[in-house]
Amino acid sequence: MRLYVLHKTYYRYPSPVRESFNELRLQPLSNDWQHCESCFVSVLPTAQMRQYLDLNGNLVHHFEIPYEHSKLIIESRSTILTQKRVDFDNFPYGVSLQSLREVEGQPECRPYLQTSQFIDINPEAWRMAVDVRADSQDVFQTAYQIMEFIYLNYEYCVSTTTVETHANEVLQSKRGVCQDFAHAAIALCRCLGIPARYVSGYFYDATRDQSMRGAGASHAWLEVMVNGYGWFGLDPTNNRVVDENYVILGSGRDYTDVAPVTGTYFGPSPESLQVSVEVKRLDD
Repeated sequence: MRLYVLHKTYYRYPSPVRESFNELRLQPLSNDWQHCESCFVSVLPTAQMRQYLDLNGNLVHHFEIPYEHSKLIIESRSTILTQKRVDFDNFPYGVSLQSLREVEGQPECRPYLQTSQFIDINPEAWRMAVDVRADSQDVFQTAYQIMEFIYLNYEYCVSTTTVETHANEVLQSKRGVCQDFAHAAIALCRCLGIPARYVSGYFYDATRDQSMRGAGASHAWLEVMVNGYGWFGLDPTNNRVVDENYVILGSGRDYTDVAPVTGTYFGPSPESLQVSVEVKRLDD
């Protein structure tokens, strides 16, 4: 499937700001399931871009605007070829939770078993995770149950949380958006010893009635490690196993590691912030 993504971010300031330093994680990755055929990232006022890979293997664009400016426009246009990721008739069932001891010390998994800035491993979350797990002793089945639990019991509600909302608050309030649901599900997985990481990206709503939640914006979900099979994506916002309709920008311990736009500057808070995302299929 060939997808086109247009991502626009528009900041307007009440008075000029200066010395703006920014990092963008807006270029889709190329891996076994997707190939970024093209990506053009631009900013206004114009600035020179530098690229590098961060510690999680995500592609970062860095730019600086030292002089005064009253607005900042960031735009990313990407074309991505995605491939089938999972066989829906052959999920990786049969891997025991006891086998997770084998991956605890692996460098690929260790960071995704610990507390991070927005995710805390604590007794309250652990008790909830044990209740959700019930009698399951299977890694994938348990992770799937956690995804389903979030989807069925949490209210998708815009403007009730912010990018600074911690998973503990989400687990208690049972409301939020995709970022919050991903953090909550990751917290429950980690409490049970399942390596879980945060994924930032987009999705193409292929449903006839356009019923998927979170369309028209950046999206977030989690990936869990199933020993012997690799990482599998789960979207608790829509109760779906991640497939070729999803596009990955990057992954990390939580939102902190993969925020699409981060930066600092000298000046007042933005007067307005507008973000829009358009995802189209090109090979219909």
